[in-house]
Amino acid sequence: MKVCPYCHKEIPEDSKFCYHCGKEIDRKGLEKASKEQRLKKNSRQNIWSKIGLFLFFVGMIGFDFILGTVFNAIGINPKIPYYVSSILYILAIFCGIASIRTDQQDKKRGYQPTGNQKYAYVAICMSVFIGLVNLTQVIL
Repeated sequence: MKVCPYCHKEIPEDSKFCYHCGKEIDRKGLEKASKEQRLKKNSRQNIWSKIGLFLFFVGMIGFDFILGTVFNAIGINPKIPYYVSSILYILAIFCGIASIRTDQQDKKRGYQPTGNQKYAYVAICMSVFIGLVNLTQVIL
């Protein structure tokens, strides 16, 4: 007996369709389902990507937009918030990398990844981009 990758019910080995849910059973679906079943459930939570996104948004909204505008209106050097937000962007990049690396290590150990890889890539890419924009603001 094999397991349907869609409804997870047992079906005969020679089935081309699941008679429980009616979906077609293909080789790729079975291989993917068996690979996912081999990975054990991970008890720890990978929150590095969420921390990276949080740092990115705090740096961009809190420091670049709000404090940059307030400092400029008051007459204080407006580059100060850009320095602080640049540090936050660097930390966000490290958090994104830590999330991807933690998931890879968990996969090697046989556990399911618990971080969101897309969030990690967003934190890295956007932090690099906005960090470079900040760099031009500080230099000019």
